[in-house]
Formats: sequence, C-alpha cells, structure tokens
Amino acid sequence: MMADPNTPEADEQAAWGRPVSARVGEIVMAVALLATAAFFIWQSLLLPFGTVGLPGPGFFPFVLGIALALFAAAVLVAATTEIDLAARVFLGHRDVLVVLAALLGVAFAFERADSYLVLGLFTAVLLLVLAKTALVRVVMGAVLGMVLVWLVFRVGLGVRLPTGDFWDTLQDLLAGKLSGGR
Repeated sequence: MMADPNTPEADEQAAWGRPVSARVGEIVMAVALLATAAFFIWQSLLLPFGTVGLPGPGFFPFVLGIALALFAAAVLVAATTEIDLAARVFLGHRDVLVVLAALLGVAFAFERADSYLVLGLFTAVLLLVLAKTALVRVVMGAVLGMVLVWLVFRVGLGVRLPTGDFWDTLQDLLAGKLSGGR
C-alpha cells in the first residue's frame, strides 16, 4: 500500500525517501538476502574448508552464508505472517545511500590503499556524517576500530590484511619533497 509522500512522516525521512509497503519491502529484502546467502554458500563450496585448527578460505564465507540464510528466512517468515498491512517504510533514505556510497568506496580502495586506513576512514565518515559525532570521538572511534580489526585478523586469525601501495607512495613522495625534488 503506497502512502502519501507529502506527509510529515515523509519530511522526517528526508526528501529522498519514498514510501512503500513495509511488508513488500521486507519480502523483497529477504529474497535478496537469501539470494546473496546462496551465492556465498555456492562460492565457498568451491574453496577448501581447511581444518578446525586452520580454517581454509571457504570456511568463513560458508558460515556467514548459512547465518545470512537463516536470518533472511526468519525475516521472510515474519513478513509473510505479518498482520499490519498498512505499515510503510521509506525507500532511498539519505543515510542508507551515504552508507552504500561509503561501502562502494571501501570496496574500491581496500586493496589499493592500506586496509586499516580505509576501514578507519570508513568508520570516521560514518560517525561524522551520520552520527554527527564530535571530532574527538570520531578519531577515537576510528582508531579503536582499526585496533580491533588488527587484533581480530592479525592476532586472532594470523592473517595480514592488504597494505596496498599507499605507504610506499607516501614514503616516495616525502623522500622527494625532503630531498628538494631531485
């Protein structure tokens, strides 16, 4: 059921949001998430699983795919048994579009630049733009996030995330500036 986009509720959701039926939105998203989960599971089955002590590259995508499939199925069941047919949600909210654009930036820059720097910048942008947090808290949150990512991947899993060419390029640039451009 479509709602009137000229209501105060639409103004609250920003000019970008368009009202759609919550039930239809939940069903569409659940099906999209189920398709994504199926893709993760299918692709992870093509990779070695490893052992319990040393998981292979297919293990975590498989587990995440199964978890995503279970959650999406729960959303689908809840959406199809929901009684409130008049509920509505807004599609295209500004904050959602900002997050999607930031995620595209992360996907593009993750292996080209230092992954910790990219993830820290991603966290900082979200805290600054969406949460409208003070700059001190943004810096603290980004640094803490980078440290936690390093602890999980480097210490916990023994995996080194990609560093890209960022630090080498920065070092070459600084060496050129400090030597007078010779």
